[in-house]
Amino acid sequence: MPSLRNAAGSRRASAPDPAGEERAASSGEPLSHLLPTKLSPPQTASVLVTRGAALRKIDQGISGKLVLVTAPLGSGKTTLLTQWCQEARASHLLAWLSLDEQDNAPERFFAYLVGAIRRAAPDFDAYSASELDHATSVLLRSLWNLGRELVVVLDDFHVLRERSLVRAFSYLLDHSPPHVHWVVSSRHLPELDLAKLKLTEQLVTLDGRDLSLDGEAIRELGQRMCGAALTAEDVDYLRSRTEGWVAGVKLALLSAGEHASVSDALRKAIGSNHDVARYLADAVLREQADEVREFLVLSSVVEHVNGELCNALLGITHGPALLANLERAQLFIQPLDTEHQWYRYHPLFLDVLRAQLACDFGDRVPRLHRAASAWFAEHQLPDEALTHAFASGDRSWCLELTARCVEAWMREGEIASVLHWTAKLTAEEVIRSPAICVGHIACLILSRRFAHATSALQDAQHRLETAYAAADPERERLSKRLAHLTLLHAVLSESASGSGLELDASPGSEEPDVFMAGAVLAAKAYQALRMNRFDAMRRLALSARETLQGLNNPFLVGYTDSLVALADRAQGKMKDAAERCEESFARASRGRRNPVWVNAATALANARYEQNRLDEAEALCVEVLPLLSQAPVFETFSLAYFMLARIKTIRGKYAEAYRLLDYLHSVLEVSHQTRFLAHVCGEKIRLFLVEQSPARMRVVAQEFELGERMRRGEWSEKRFYDETWERLGLAQAWVLMARGRHGKAHAILETLRASAHDVGYVSRETALLAAIAVCHWRAGDAPAAFAALNRGFALVQRFGFGRSVFDETPGLQEVIVAAATQRKLSYAMPARYTERFQDLLSAGDSVPAEFAAPPSAPLEPLTERELQMLKLLAQGLSNQEISERSNVALSTTKWHLRNVFAKLEVTTRTAAIVKAQERLQRNL
Repeated sequence: MPSLRNAAGSRRASAPDPAGEERAASSGEPLSHLLPTKLSPPQTASVLVTRGAALRKIDQGISGKLVLVTAPLGSGKTTLLTQWCQEARASHLLAWLSLDEQDNAPERFFAYLVGAIRRAAPDFDAYSASELDHATSVLLRSLWNLGRELVVVLDDFHVLRERSLVRAFSYLLDHSPPHVHWVVSSRHLPELDLAKLKLTEQLVTLDGRDLSLDGEAIRELGQRMCGAALTAEDVDYLRSRTEGWVAGVKLALLSAGEHASVSDALRKAIGSNHDVARYLADAVLREQADEVREFLVLSSVVEHVNGELCNALLGITHGPALLANLERAQLFIQPLDTEHQWYRYHPLFLDVLRAQLACDFGDRVPRLHRAASAWFAEHQLPDEALTHAFASGDRSWCLELTARCVEAWMREGEIASVLHWTAKLTAEEVIRSPAICVGHIACLILSRRFAHATSALQDAQHRLETAYAAADPERERLSKRLAHLTLLHAVLSESASGSGLELDASPGSEEPDVFMAGAVLAAKAYQALRMNRFDAMRRLALSARETLQGLNNPFLVGYTDSLVALADRAQGKMKDAAERCEESFARASRGRRNPVWVNAATALANARYEQNRLDEAEALCVEVLPLLSQAPVFETFSLAYFMLARIKTIRGKYAEAYRLLDYLHSVLEVSHQTRFLAHVCGEKIRLFLVEQSPARMRVVAQEFELGERMRRGEWSEKRFYDETWERLGLAQAWVLMARGRHGKAHAILETLRASAHDVGYVSRETALLAAIAVCHWRAGDAPAAFAALNRGFALVQRFGFGRSVFDETPGLQEVIVAAATQRKLSYAMPARYTERFQDLLSAGDSVPAEFAAPPSAPLEPLTERELQMLKLLAQGLSNQEISERSNVALSTTKWHLRNVFAKLEVTTRTAAIVKAQERLQRNL
């Protein structure tokens, strides 16, 4: 097993979690998107025989580390383990996981393994991860922390063909604690390190001989299945010919049960040495009534069957009854749910059925696929519908269905589904369907695959001329949509910067496509965010939301809500941002765990984190991480990782925090996301500062060339605020402070603060003032530290610093407590704030009394219009912006503001903002 990488190691492109980390909510219940049927033993068949010797052997082996059950297909491994679990559950803590082919994906395997254990032990605190080193270490840590006896059963281990995953499990098995015991079933001997377990007597194995049916078991099974006692000769014959192979015995008894002479039937069924497929065909399929045989063969065209689907495929009305009869007869059919609505055939039996289907009904196969596709489409199962549509060969139906699915997916933000299925169409087919063409290119843009989107746009514009006649109105409509897609591409790829893009509340021309209209407006809002024009951003986002309202487009509506919340947070309106996130999450929670929910949950997690409600934020993050592959925007992806890394740091789990950041670093590097890479730089610098690892901090600083940037004068003078520039500058300031160069650090911080102030970026100015306060404090200048601290509090007096300010500013807590203790705080903190942030503001066991509000002199009453101006002034708006927002002439606005200044007894805008916030807080 490769060792976990250290700080200097090379990054891996595979995720240590995330796109796969999962943890249940604080209640400890299993996550809703895990299939419960995989986490518990299957329902026991109605005809069972007890195999006492095998059960006793498992009981003996469970005191060791591993019980390994290996036997061929049809030997009854799952049935045996199910019986053992039923008998042992009262005396053991049991976790069960049924594996399938899809579990070869590491993130899925570990997600289900964690879910299975948590179902047995709700306090199990692990989360899954797709990077094997990380996943294994996290799971091992949590198993050691569990501290009580646990048995984990993994059924059908043979489906795991990914060698690295098998090696990871071998490592997990080798290093698991002595109170954890594993039971593994497989069709063949897995590639595990069994020799060491044998030498230490930690391994008990069961093979086909242990699982084979003895004479008494065959006699009992015959009585139950055939309704008649088998003679001793029948039992001996069956035992010798099948060697106790469970599937062979049951197949023979199934075949013989309907004959008058069971003995003759048994000898006929197994009289020759057929292979499994021929045996199934002869002894099972051909022995059925014509109606049953045709039903089995024709229904095998689908992977999973239910009664209504079979009715549609075969043109019958009694499909549910036939399936129920097959289940009662145990005809290699297994229920997939507790309601017994959906079934699947045994894979081996399914192979036989499909071979028979191709042989006997080959001409009907396309029609069967077409009928299956129509049924799945009608029942809102798009992936299954499209799978059978393409298998039918009916390309016109494929186009029609894909267009319908694309429109539905676009409303829900299912970007990956759109790209997956549109890739199966030819370029000529795509251009002939405007909905598919627009959806395909839009999803390439939204998923930031800009190079592919550029190529697709150019190809579509070229093919447009030959695909439609010049006078065809569809050509003009599609041409307009391609133009809007070009604009969307330019905005999101940031190639539109400086190009004179109009940030007006219109998509640029009359646009009949509501999705395109809303998408363009949302893209303009995003561009306004990147330009730090927060009022314009809010106006555009709200306009996009109004355009989409009532038109069933939850993805873009949710996205615009997120944009407005970002604008509120940037301008210091934390309460408004949190309330909007709450409302958005409440709407998204009514549906599936889709991209709409992922965006809303991430935004709410951020609001909870800022409110210092860390447990709630963490629970949301770990539920979101496995679904982040659905998120089409890097903001959502990055924010979830940053939050979880910070929470890990707060809890002292520095190694886990680093692995999260390092994985995110590798993803962002591949995608050339420089803005978020600057965040990674800052997060790593502060992590190593908290961890007191100066050498590792220097490595990060060198990797991002912070020293070289400073020597080039990158932060020597104020410039138009740029997020990448600010985050890297802040990181360099912390490096300088760590080296004791407080003067240079202060110069950089002041430059950054001035730039944030000029664009009204309140939240960043607040964070930078906090950093300046700590810089002065470390330099021994307490008065300057308290002055900077009070300037920061003046900007957020109603709410206080959010959690992010504390986490971005190591040492801030000490400065605040000192200022309060020395009565140097100019602004009172609300009682609810000091209670929520008690862990950060406490000096010992309690919050200093000095945080309480001092008495203040009454202020002269303001008129209603002046109070309106006061609120706008408190937002940091310019006179021109206040005039526009209040629909009052600029000269009148200035007159009102002069009156406000006089009544507040101030002469500067900064002092007026401080007094305004005091006044507004009392009014609230």
